[in-house]
Amino acid sequence: MSFVFLSILFSILNLNSARIIVPSYIDNLSDSEFSIGYETDVNSYGWVGWGDFPKCDRYITPTSIKKNQKINLYGIKSGKKYCYTVFLPLDNSTYSYVASSGVFLSLYDDTVSSYSFIVTGNTVFNTEDENLKLSSASFSLIYEEPLFLIHTGNILKYENDINTPFYGIENIVKSKPIFSVPGPKEYGEKKEKGEGYKFLQKNYSPYRAFSRNGAVPHYYYIDVSESRFIFLDDNNLNDIKDAPSIKRGTKQWLWLENTLKYSKDKKWIFVVTNHPLYPSYAWDEADRNSLEELFIKYKVDIVFQNGGDFFLRTKKLKYGQYDENGVYYMTIGGANIYQTYPIEDEISDIKLNIKGFLYIKVNNLNIDMIYYDYMFNQLDRFVYSK
Repeated sequence: MSFVFLSILFSILNLNSARIIVPSYIDNLSDSEFSIGYETDVNSYGWVGWGDFPKCDRYITPTSIKKNQKINLYGIKSGKKYCYTVFLPLDNSTYSYVASSGVFLSLYDDTVSSYSFIVTGNTVFNTEDENLKLSSASFSLIYEEPLFLIHTGNILKYENDINTPFYGIENIVKSKPIFSVPGPKEYGEKKEKGEGYKFLQKNYSPYRAFSRNGAVPHYYYIDVSESRFIFLDDNNLNDIKDAPSIKRGTKQWLWLENTLKYSKDKKWIFVVTNHPLYPSYAWDEADRNSLEELFIKYKVDIVFQNGGDFFLRTKKLKYGQYDENGVYYMTIGGANIYQTYPIEDEISDIKLNIKGFLYIKVNNLNIDMIYYDYMFNQLDRFVYSK
């Protein structure tokens, strides 16, 4: 069925012209496949073109008639540059217009040992100006070509019945896949049993189908190059009854243990959480110890976490004490919804009360992390070799 024939067929249906209200975003990205998602204000068909950069419409895939679109596409190769274009129909016409587009790199397989990524969080608590500066600063790294962005939670804004699932980073998601953990905002304001789950399923889950393991969007992992990134949902600590428990012996805890057990061949193991393990009042000591036990046993390298501090980098910690065989904890976020205590200098390397993001380069057994503020000023640099 030809592209022109589909245009004529659907124009006969006299559908209203559609506009995109949730920006196009890259989902389910790996080294061999990806998805393009977007949402329109009215039910509409459309087309997604994609191909090797710069041939962004080498292949054309038609969509079904609905608002929330997710198109699975196959045949990409590891570490290659691709581009896509979203076409929507003009009202009462056989013509279409370019509604959105983007350029991205596919994830690297284990034959490539060097890559980079960005870590940020709590964009829902930022002002519009701060988020604009964040987007601008992240685009300043365009020549470094970070593969993806990690978000430590509180990415969803719901106000006046309008859902914004990528608040503050709408421009970034067009060209960078976002791997996130849910924060309290993703469960809504009602914490009663059943209400948080309904809110999450309606406003957060439809835009995240990026994993073939775990229990998306709660907990899952992705493999990039020779690294494993593990994402956890610890919102049960925040008295959100619909969030999966992470206590010892629960489904999520056992999944984490099994995932770490089969990560021994990875050069780097990263864990992403919403609530900070250090410093925090939220964690029961026994629950925190049960997680740390797994982190230490299976040699987790770094935990990226949200929290009350804008940026915090600990020394290597083992059960709250400095230990060369411990784990680094990096807080990126800054929000007063997290109960944290002042951290002692003995276990902290640096603490900054300035909003920003981490840019991280991994090269074989070396890692280089730079913390930038939203004006792209370098505030901290940490280089580590295994």
